[in-house]
Amino acid sequence: MESIETGLKLFIFIIVISLFFALVGLLVKKYLSCFFDKIIVKIFASLRKR
Repeated sequence: MESIETGLKLFIFIIVISLFFALVGLLVKKYLSCFFDKIIVKIFASLRKR
C-alpha cells in the first residue's frame, strides 16, 4: 500500500508542477513576447551594423 501512496503523491506532484509551468509559460508569452521582440530587434540591428 505504501508504494501506491508514494506513486500517487509523485503523480500529483508532477501534475501540479506541469500545470504551474504551463501557467508560467502562458504568462511569459502574454507579457514578455513584446519585450523579447524588442530585444531581438535590437540584437539583429546591432549585428547588421557590423
